[in-house]
This record gives sequence, structure tokens and C-alpha cells, in this order.
Amino acid sequence: MRTLIYFVIAIAVLLAAAFIALGLYIPAEKEFTQVTEINASAESVWKVLKDVEKYPAWQDQLERVEIRNEKEWVEHTPGGAIDFRLVSEDAPRTMEIAYTMGGSFEGKWRGELSPRGQDKTLLRTTDSTKVNGWFTKIMMWFFFDIEDFAKDWNSKLKNRAEAVKD
Repeated sequence: MRTLIYFVIAIAVLLAAAFIALGLYIPAEKEFTQVTEINASAESVWKVLKDVEKYPAWQDQLERVEIRNEKEWVEHTPGGAIDFRLVSEDAPRTMEIAYTMGGSFEGKWRGELSPRGQDKTLLRTTDSTKVNGWFTKIMMWFFFDIEDFAKDWNSKLKNRAEAVKD
């Protein structure tokens, strides 16, 4: 019986050590760029990007958006609320947004629109995120791939812009 107790304790210690090591190993910061070709004018894409209140209509992971003012809003998701702030914009070419989810993570999104003819736009997005805390890093590593999320978001933006283009 005593051997079994020692064995269980040893396994628990090994699991705890592995969990802590994983938290130290996973990088806190990540940056990636994606390019999406959209069959709509840069102006049409820009209108979709700026119409934050309508994001839940085409972003199914959003429950609702709360507008604070013309440069700040909160997106409510099943996982919690994310605060957004428009940092800069040069319509209809570039936009930079900062975001944070409490003390868990923070990041910046930069979108660059490049017209490719009358009804084609190349959207280049750069996301940089920083996860605060080793436990949050582990949970996000296991359960949330920010790069896949961004790819899905860009795909839905493409679909929306192509559906509502002028």
C-alpha cells in the first residue's frame, strides 16, 4: 500500500513539473502575417472593417459588441470580453487596433489594404500577441490557436465584403 502511495505522489510531482516546464517553454509572444485576396474594392472591405457593430452578424464566435465610443469597443465572446481600441487609420489603406483581455493577453492587429484592380483587394494582416502568465500560456497553447482564429476571421471578413460589395 505504501508503495502505491509513493508511486501516486511521484506521478503527481512529475506531472506538476512537466506542467511548469511547459509553461516556461511556450513563448509568451507570437507574431504572424496573413494575406487574403478579396473580390471587392478596398472601400467595400474598409466599410466592413469599420462597421464594428455588425461584426456579430458575420463572426459567429461573437455574442455581441458593446460600443464605448468611435475608437473603443468591447467584443463579448463565450470565453470572455475583449477590449479593443483603434490606434490609427488611413482610410481605406491601413488600420491598427490594440486589444486586451483583462490581464490574460494583449495584442495588436494591423491591416493593410492594397487595391488590385477595380474589384479586388489584397488584405495583409499582421497580428502580434503577448500572453501574460505561464498558466494562461499553457491553456491557450492547448485550447486556442490564435493564428487559426485569425485565419478564420479573415476568411469571414472576405465572405462578408464580397457579399455586401458596392
